[in-house]
Amino acid sequence: MARLANNPNSPRQKMINLMYLVFIALLALNVSSEVLEGFELVENSLRTSTKNATQRNEEVLSNLGKAFAENEAKVGEWFGKGLEVKKQTDDLYNYINELKIRIVKEADGKKGDVENIIQKDNLEASSRVMLAPFIGEGEKLREHIESYRNNMSEMVADSGKQSMFELILSTDPPKKKGIIAHSWESALFENMPVAAAVTLLTKLQSDIRFVESETLTTLVNNVDVGDYRVNVLNAFVIPKSQIVTSGMPFEAQIVLAAVDSTKRPEYFLGETRLKDNTFIVNTSGVGERTVAGRVVADGVAYPFETKFSVTESSATVAPLLMEFLYESIDNPIRIAMPGVPSGSLTASLKGTGKIIQKEGNLWTVSGLSIASEKVEIVLSGNVGGRMTSESITYKVRSLPDPQAYLSYTETEGRIRKFTTGSIAKRNLVAALENGVQAAIDDGILNVAHPVTEFTLRRYDNRGISIPYPSTNGNFTQEQKDLIKGMSTGTSFIISDIKALDPAGRPIGLKYAMEVRITN
Repeated sequence: MARLANNPNSPRQKMINLMYLVFIALLALNVSSEVLEGFELVENSLRTSTKNATQRNEEVLSNLGKAFAENEAKVGEWFGKGLEVKKQTDDLYNYINELKIRIVKEADGKKGDVENIIQKDNLEASSRVMLAPFIGEGEKLREHIESYRNNMSEMVADSGKQSMFELILSTDPPKKKGIIAHSWESALFENMPVAAAVTLLTKLQSDIRFVESETLTTLVNNVDVGDYRVNVLNAFVIPKSQIVTSGMPFEAQIVLAAVDSTKRPEYFLGETRLKDNTFIVNTSGVGERTVAGRVVADGVAYPFETKFSVTESSATVAPLLMEFLYESIDNPIRIAMPGVPSGSLTASLKGTGKIIQKEGNLWTVSGLSIASEKVEIVLSGNVGGRMTSESITYKVRSLPDPQAYLSYTETEGRIRKFTTGSIAKRNLVAALENGVQAAIDDGILNVAHPVTEFTLRRYDNRGISIPYPSTNGNFTQEQKDLIKGMSTGTSFIISDIKALDPAGRPIGLKYAMEVRITN
């Protein structure tokens, strides 16, 4: 980007300033024709200098505009301020130009020409335009200059340049013949020859172009303020996960370290150009995979490469009881899918039955029928922004046969279950109140089967079986009295036991209970 070099102390500028001071001093003596002609020379020189400064300022703003077109995010703020600087400068410059024209026409008439002044020594024209009561433009010009100076100082935010602007565009009343004038405008335009007044205004135009130049240069330099400059740039890949299951996509982001955040690099996976810095690679099978590409920034390519592993599906459905499911009962299972929160996982069954989530990863499968033989559990979840599903098949088994038992509580408070064999009479009597019970209780399952009927059989001395039936699971009073009257060594059988399975279907237990009474 072009830089505008301005030197207020160049030999040419020194000569102009010196001539300006000399001619102002000569005014205090006599306004001779030679002095007035000298003002014209200074005027022409200032006009040329101002024209050149205007062109240079336009080049700086044009270059700033080109930078804005290339990178709006980075240059936008400064280009906007540059346009505001130009507008304020042009407004003040054109206003001063109008004042020059009015002063010349006040002296030479309607056809007065700023570049060809006739009455150069006229001492009233500038006062009438700039200092006339109520309509004088001097005070307005001063306020306009002060506003412009303050605005430019805010733009540069540099104490050195702010002080320079205060000096160049000062509106403090200057001393005139050893006396401080009432105002800045009266000191410059009261009884001032037209030639001198026009030259003063032209110099003011030159000064504001200089201030414009310094302000624009600062804005151009500010484009690079806050940049983080590095001498090494590397491209990196940030995957969501470096391990994916077969059939799942591998997703990652490409990052260029220390890249200018306001620029947009180009991203390539292999030779394919990507829309942004995210890419997805579909997977199948298992094993290690490698992906490579490049990031192109400012015409320079930065290669990248990353590896990831594809594994078999690791979603799990684990029955808490066995490696199969049972018909008729609630089967508690544990379900988990990597990368999917338990609250976002869904599961369904294909076939009979239903599956319900209890809490967290604990679910229940129920209502299964042995006729289905197998059941398929289908899992669905959102992994990395993509819906995926998997299924696992389990066999359905019939429940084992239940077993009848008598229960009683030992002296230390433990509940014991008696199924067959010898039992102390005191424990047998205690068990009478609980009746005959039946359940699948093999250390894994604990499924109760309510007893609906049974028969107590006692054998007499001749070996003849005498039946004592019960129409439910409780001992009848006759059965209780019979058992309580039996002596040690006596035995009896509980048979013909019938119960209801978990589905409410009546079943007959295969095995009877033999009870032998001991002390």
